Amino acid sequence: MLFCSISCIEKYDFNVIQGSGGLVIESSITNISYEKSLSIPSDGNYFKVSLSQTSDVDNVRNVKVAGAKVYLLDGKKNKYSYTESTSVKGDYFLLNKVFKAEKGNTYQLNVDLKEGQHFESTWETLPTDANEMGDFHIEEVNTQEYVYEAGEPIIRNMDGIKLKMNVPTFEGKEKVHFRWSYEPIWMYTSALAYVVNSQRIICWVRTNLYQKDYVLQSPRNGGFDQELFYLQTKGNERLFQYFSTLINQDIVSEGYYTFWKDLDAQKAKGGLFDQPPFGLSTNFASPNSVWTVNGYFGVVNRNTKRWTFDPKGLSYVIENTLEENCLLLNNEPGRKEGQCYYCDENNQGNATTISPSWWTSR
Repeated sequence: MLFCSISCIEKYDFNVIQGSGGLVIESSITNISYEKSLSIPSDGNYFKVSLSQTSDVDNVRNVKVAGAKVYLLDGKKNKYSYTESTSVKGDYFLLNKVFKAEKGNTYQLNVDLKEGQHFESTWETLPTDANEMGDFHIEEVNTQEYVYEAGEPIIRNMDGIKLKMNVPTFEGKEKVHFRWSYEPIWMYTSALAYVVNSQRIICWVRTNLYQKDYVLQSPRNGGFDQELFYLQTKGNERLFQYFSTLINQDIVSEGYYTFWKDLDAQKAKGGLFDQPPFGLSTNFASPNSVWTVNGYFGVVNRNTKRWTFDPKGLSYVIENTLEENCLLLNNEPGRKEGQCYYCDENNQGNATTISPSWWTSR
């Protein structure tokens, strides 16, 4: 088996002159199996690959790719096939409850499009650094932000918190490449459900648009406080009842870290699936086509904890203004509809009346 160092990683360059196609591949696997992820607690996560196609650098929106064959090879000659989603075009899942990335093994992701183009990643290994998570603590902050009232910008003081985590002490000759990401969930209650005799009163809301930012850090030793994210408190309805988020602490390869760092630096030009920025690292290639590739296959050493917001930890009280705000709408003429009456019509995420599988055991 041959291994590529970071020097084998190429920079993609969309072929504008020839107008050839381009594939965007978003993919990773971790050392946490679906079965293990249930005990965090969480809803469970199968490993996913997302595919989309772009024809040139002027495309703002990519076309999701269906009908592909996606499979994972390992250094022990095992093959794991992904199953195409029936609900989200372009998504493929590894529906194996016990599979996880293991130390000492190597992995390669492969994609075959129905037109015949083949794409393959370099062989990747799981980082072996110890991945311990420290304790969380909050810091109250007050910031000044511009808000619009009657169409005019004004400066207003905003109360919020910063969540920080102590990174345990470690020492090494090489840098450890960390990436922190988040998966929030919160409870929402329709304040005026009684007005329409609605039975859709309490919902759990998820979205990948809130807390979508990630944090990168590449230290040689630990023993410091790492700021993870900021939350506005007063007026933030997500915090009125119950809010928690999965905090993923990933240790990644130098190549995967470079990919995320480059993407972070070019956020102003759009995300991975908005308008592809120039010059990102990729470990994919297509040996039988002239198609270009954007994306990276990461093998990730992950540790995950659930953090739950505790309003009692603040020096002040967060006022629940949901009913007050909804009553303003209730006085308006017309049909009684929307999140004030039906919780699953929440406008900030995907809401369901079905509680998480881990809710009763939290």
